[in-house]
Amino acid sequence: MKKCFTINCMRTKADFIEYEKLINEGLFQGVELFFPYNVSLEQREIYTNEVTNLLSLHNVEVVLHLPHGGLNNLVNNDYSINQEIVQRMKDASDYANGFNAKKLTLHLGRAFNECDRQKLLNKIVDVLQDLCDYVSKYQMNVMIENMPGVSELGYSPDEIKDLITKTNRKNLKFILDTGHANVSKYPILEYIYKLSDDLYHIHFSDNDGSCDQHKPINQGNIDFTKVFLALKDVKFNQLHCLEIIFKTADDLKKYNCDIEKYNLY
Repeated sequence: MKKCFTINCMRTKADFIEYEKLINEGLFQGVELFFPYNVSLEQREIYTNEVTNLLSLHNVEVVLHLPHGGLNNLVNNDYSINQEIVQRMKDASDYANGFNAKKLTLHLGRAFNECDRQKLLNKIVDVLQDLCDYVSKYQMNVMIENMPGVSELGYSPDEIKDLITKTNRKNLKFILDTGHANVSKYPILEYIYKLSDDLYHIHFSDNDGSCDQHKPINQGNIDFTKVFLALKDVKFNQLHCLEIIFKTADDLKKYNCDIEKYNLY
């Protein structure tokens, strides 16, 4: 099992020293970074320098989470493509290329009140084609993440599968978020089996089903035994990323032990 953890843009030099120890111990084989577009120039420089130093010392797989949240909807409520946000995604992929990242995690944004959802999704296909074509020069893959709320695009397994089919780009994939799936009305196993051919990355976290809580494994109600048996069944062999709220490297050590108990590969 190849494991990964997230490094948000506000981490300090002291944090990175501890992360290096985790990688030296062989506990993690990958990291998921973020594009530091929304932090101070000083913090962006610290983050970039520390990531550069960490990756220069270790051969680990790198994923980058593209900008997300309410300010990063790819399509506006008038069904026009938000060119400013699309450019931000491209800037983030340029940044990711500096670390030889080959996987980009993408949130598609929200459906606006009283909007024609299918019309929005058709526009999203245009955006996805453009973004996939842009990052192909870096041999990167864009990965659509399943979302927890019905108002969010990329909610159901069928919707994601349809977007991947219509976009018709070999470098468009799927990333499963277990916490998001547990909040949605769709079983986690439905995402795994319907999208097994496209499954390229996983965010692991737990919750009680009421909202996305980013809890450690076995602190919510997700049946991870069933999840890992399904992953074994579809022969998943990519990174298992811990998208769990943590403070210290010691937290990550514990969470690593928690997920290792399900190592069925």
